[in-house]
Amino acid sequence: MITQMVSVPHTIQLGHLFGENSHHIEMFDSGSSLCKVFDSFSIHAHDAVIITEDTRFVGIVTLKDMMLSMKDLDNMMRPVREFMTSPLVMFDATQSIADVLEGSPSKIVVKDNNKVIGIIDHSDLLSFCYSKITPLIKHEYNLLHSVLRLADEGNKALLKLATTDSLTGIGNRRLFEEVFHSHQAVVGKYHPTLHLLIFDVDDFKVINDTYGHTIGDSVLTELAALVSNSIRKSDVFVRWGGEEFAILLRYSDMNSVITMAEHLCSIIDSHRFESVGHMTCSFGLSEIQSAEKLSTVMDRADKALYRAKSDGKNCVRIASV
Repeated sequence: MITQMVSVPHTIQLGHLFGENSHHIEMFDSGSSLCKVFDSFSIHAHDAVIITEDTRFVGIVTLKDMMLSMKDLDNMMRPVREFMTSPLVMFDATQSIADVLEGSPSKIVVKDNNKVIGIIDHSDLLSFCYSKITPLIKHEYNLLHSVLRLADEGNKALLKLATTDSLTGIGNRRLFEEVFHSHQAVVGKYHPTLHLLIFDVDDFKVINDTYGHTIGDSVLTELAALVSNSIRKSDVFVRWGGEEFAILLRYSDMNSVITMAEHLCSIIDSHRFESVGHMTCSFGLSEIQSAEKLSTVMDRADKALYRAKSDGKNCVRIASV
């Protein structure tokens, strides 16, 4: 039944849990006899059936409901409406797993354009999420282990010094490279999605020439703090060099990353910097392919950044794969 392997289980739409060839969901009018429904359970081995009334979905009868009702054989000729769970709680195929996990019924009924496409147990849905979270935990462990290898160079202070940009206090290129290579070493096994977003300050030379390098440094420090407070803690944000920055965005689909990049572009544009007032940045975004070298993906992101510059700056452009 489950047909799609995705890195972040709670963001998966419910409709993606059911393949195109999902089994037919049996439906019965609420006036149908319990005996008729029982025959269907016997023949087709249903887990549950849907009960309708005037083409409306009004309830559900599960195998457990059926077994309980059969304790008294006199029930067999009574209408099934007396034994169904009502009101029927249904979820749209476009809703995510996170929308239904908390407080949802034991049977989750999923519809698409008013057509029932599947039924899944709450416990099965939890099991599905746990099965996807396990490799992510292993992946995070590998990333942490890769960074901690740098501790061989000395103590914790040296590790921090080796991976931190001295001006802005965020990560530096070395940290970025360590995390990137660690990710690429396991991407073929666990398939986490990774995107590279690079950006730099528009007309930064003018800022340095007008206000001096000290003010230029303060602008970069303020910019780094602004961006750090606007992204997720799981994202790896570093100063790549000069006025250029890079972010590794993990476990995100392209549309979400584009939205985030445009949000960063907007907040920088609307922010009033203490020393220079208004300032903007241009962005280049690229999805990282399996086994792709850092130099290759950086080159594609750079080309997208150059397009942003030529298109008037203060915008986001996406690299073609």
